Amino acid sequence: MRSEKMMHMYILGRSLVWLQRWRNSLGFGVQSPWAYQFNRNVVNEHYPYYAYDRLQEQIPGLDKRTRKLCRLYFRIANWKQAGTIIEFSPTTDAYAKYMAAGCYSSNIMKIESGQKEDVYREALRKVGRIDILCIEPTDDYQRFFGVAKKYVDDNSMFIIHHIKKNRETKAFWTQIVEDPDCITTFDLYYCGIIFFNKKRYKENYIVNF
Repeated sequence: MRSEKMMHMYILGRSLVWLQRWRNSLGFGVQSPWAYQFNRNVVNEHYPYYAYDRLQEQIPGLDKRTRKLCRLYFRIANWKQAGTIIEFSPTTDAYAKYMAAGCYSSNIMKIESGQKEDVYREALRKVGRIDILCIEPTDDYQRFFGVAKKYVDDNSMFIIHHIKKNRETKAFWTQIVEDPDCITTFDLYYCGIIFFNKKRYKENYIVNF
């Protein structure tokens, strides 16, 4: 009964988000060819990848929203082929499993929250340059974000979960969108994606995901 109620709540919430963002479906309004391709071929790619069924069997019990995000991260890992993927304070290992399936050669590293900045710096210094960083909005995620930004280049990308969770996360996402170092941002409602390539024009895209 509880799971059925949660399903109804998810469908209702998803429908409201879709109605608010329907004009942004399938890349409409995206002028940049690169951003359009990323939106169509990664974010909103509906191809039934070979691994989806296997991963669903291996990782049962995920709610629809989490499963949807897991599949997005699988597609991102498959597209990016990153050497290292960093997870900051993950709340589930499902994301890591999906990303590992998307790119077998990626090394997935976890950094827990609540540590001193020196510890964060040392962990990131060992990596050198961030390929993909997934951030869970914990108590000090904003502080970690500030440290991590010093280890990016034109090929780095960050994913921040739950950017619309509450007033604080919404305000921080607004800061990111306005940050001159965060060149291209994608607002997927359930998460935000950031690219740092300074060869591109600064732009924020609201995507119906």
